[in-house]
Amino acid sequence: MNVIFSSAKKQIDLIHNKKLSSYELTKLYLDRIEQFDHELNSFLYINKEDALSQANIKDKLISENKFYGKLFGLPIAIKDLTPINGMPTTSGSLLEKNHIADSDNLLYERIKKHGPVILGKTNTPEFGLMGHTENLLKDHCRNPWDNDKTSGGSSGGAGSAVAAGFCSIAMGGDAGGSIRIPSSYNGIFGIKPTQGRIPRRGFPAHNLISQDGPMTRYVEDSALILEIISGFSPEDPSCINRPPIKFENDFWKYSLNDYFHNIKKKKHLNIAWIDNFGYATPNDDIRTECLNAIKLLEKEGHKIHPIKFDLHDIFNAWFNIFSVSTYMAGHAEDYKNHKNKFAWYTQDAFDNAMNLSATEYAESILKLKEVQLKFSNLFEQYDFIASPTMPTTAFKVGQHPQTINGEKVHPSWGFCLYSYPVNLAGTPAVNIPVGFDKENMPIGLQIIAPWEQEKELIKISQYFESILKWPNQVPEKYKV
Repeated sequence: MNVIFSSAKKQIDLIHNKKLSSYELTKLYLDRIEQFDHELNSFLYINKEDALSQANIKDKLISENKFYGKLFGLPIAIKDLTPINGMPTTSGSLLEKNHIADSDNLLYERIKKHGPVILGKTNTPEFGLMGHTENLLKDHCRNPWDNDKTSGGSSGGAGSAVAAGFCSIAMGGDAGGSIRIPSSYNGIFGIKPTQGRIPRRGFPAHNLISQDGPMTRYVEDSALILEIISGFSPEDPSCINRPPIKFENDFWKYSLNDYFHNIKKKKHLNIAWIDNFGYATPNDDIRTECLNAIKLLEKEGHKIHPIKFDLHDIFNAWFNIFSVSTYMAGHAEDYKNHKNKFAWYTQDAFDNAMNLSATEYAESILKLKEVQLKFSNLFEQYDFIASPTMPTTAFKVGQHPQTINGEKVHPSWGFCLYSYPVNLAGTPAVNIPVGFDKENMPIGLQIIAPWEQEKELIKISQYFESILKWPNQVPEKYKV
């Protein structure tokens, strides 16, 4: 496959062995962004001059064998909610369109130590407050498989950028599905780590539901990023006290069966299939493709168990926690003084946060604990939970679903019926591309694992990638 759509690991190997320069690869991506991004709006800021300059510097150091880190010379993209010192950080907000960050956040500090080149900042709804990507700064972020349809959100720019071949790695964040939603809609891989696995500095409230994570074409590239960004930091009192995730050198040599037999002494996996959390069912195409995919595991001797799992009505609890955490992140004063300059969905979230009583918030925390207990009990019986990632494929921009299966849903997040429960549960989860619907739009399978079992998730995802070969699937318009 052309280097544009190669894995980041392969690109890094070519750069470090002087078979491809960082400048050449960076320019290839920047040229594609210049050619196509006016159609997709994947980026809110393109770091063209600085990226090319940094790539030249990296090449010089490589020529002198002075390079360092796992990403040295690799061009990647960062979500525009992530501050990078000296670079625009708009957070998708009209009020912050001219904001230049004066420091790096903790996530980028860890990535920066490994020497990547930053192509730019990817598109996001205002403050990441919606499951599809529109804001008051520019046109909707669009889907490479159909430019009339959404790329999802809130990491919509990251999803469309990877799918269209603008980069091999883009960083996302996930408080209600913001990695998994655009990964599903754009036909790429994405992982939400365990809650607290990726620390944040200066978060104004206890971080109960949000995690940063990678969005990539290849599973191994997400594993690479997890090694870099995971691990305890005393700067985040809400993160879990664990060392960085490390994938052993021989990890990739194991088959799925060998891996679980050797590591867990199990002859087969027990996997729960859930297509209804008590309030949601997917469309027929999605159910069919997801079931076809998990039956691949059945053929290997693993056990699939269709079960009922009723979470009842948990959306309000999730939305209360979500809206309060964002409102407290330094936006209260601006909102009181400039409400009309905020997007409609931000107004909806912030009004909810302002009008929420202490009792209602406490009840939401209790509901979160109940969801965590229900998932924990389920994992006493099953190794993984499989579900659709989304109940529908990508919809037309500006036409978010008003109802799903005849039931009215919340306009900014209500169509994300399978993703936000996992944020309440705190468990890690991935999106795996498993096929297409009748309109040739990508379909995603969600695999959920118990707390801190990202390794197991990566391994089962690698198995699906080896069979389904989704990295070879590229939107026709963006093929090289």
